[in-house]
Amino acid sequence: MDGAQALRVRPIAPAEAARRLQGVAELDPAGVTSSADDLVRHGQAFAIEGDAGSAVFVVVVRNGCAFVVAAKGAGQIDMTRVLDEVVTRGATNDGCTSIGLQTQRPGLVRKLQRRGFRVTGWVMKKELTR
Repeated sequence: MDGAQALRVRPIAPAEAARRLQGVAELDPAGVTSSADDLVRHGQAFAIEGDAGSAVFVVVVRNGCAFVVAAKGAGQIDMTRVLDEVVTRGATNDGCTSIGLQTQRPGLVRKLQRRGFRVTGWVMKKELTR
């Protein structure tokens, strides 16, 4: 990463990640995540820190895919760039063949598409009345 966004990445404990990810579980488009603790239970959590801000993300590796199950940033960090570069580097080192994530934010989809990501499906949901 260039000097304008020099960041440090370090693994963090699940408890610290869950604390820093408060409020993110409610953004799950599928609605299956009930808490920040759920998000960190099966993955590896990382903190990103630098002059531009800070962030936390959790990655789960399955079937050759490093999947970002949660991410939250603060400050002027370009999370699409950071996640793409940092997760790609780690996934490549782990022998993964792809990286992925899920979002309900159209703007994030557009930014990620410019970085080579593609939409591979949709999350469908229907509210039930009683």
